Amino acid sequence: MAGEATTAELIHGLAAEALAARERIKAIDKRLEKLLAAHPDGDLVRSLPGMGTTLTSEFLAEVNSIDRFPTGDALAAPSGLAPVLQQSGKTHYLRRANSGNRALKRVFYQPAFCAVGLDPTSKVFYTRKRSEGKSHHQAVIALARRRINVLHAILRTRQPCDAEHSSAA
Repeated sequence: MAGEATTAELIHGLAAEALAARERIKAIDKRLEKLLAAHPDGDLVRSLPGMGTTLTSEFLAEVNSIDRFPTGDALAAPSGLAPVLQQSGKTHYLRRANSGNRALKRVFYQPAFCAVGLDPTSKVFYTRKRSEGKSHHQAVIALARRRINVLHAILRTRQPCDAEHSSAA
């Protein structure tokens, strides 16, 4: 057929590029593993269920030092996961934040989403929020917000997450 050889050549080239990209990703993952092993907070952050190598690296890059955040609330605020007080005169209420560091928000949201299926404690919390009438997205955000407090406590106390005794996750 006309063009069959050209199509096969293109597919072969694309497959070679995909395999090369996979090898580069593996090399980057190994490098990140070495860097996290050398970081004093690397193992502590990774002890939280759902926090893998990439998300832990991103968290440490964004936060730099937990000393910047005296409480879990202070850590949640820049990510846009903490409610914002809206007030005018005598009226005041809390609303969802529209701003914040999107990278930091993703670092908290994505492992919370994964933990719903992997971590029994997170699953119980998620199920409780769903039974309270929250949507899936609202329940995952509530879980992410709760896990920020847990992560802050892990880094403050220098104790890794213990899934059996963690009632806050």
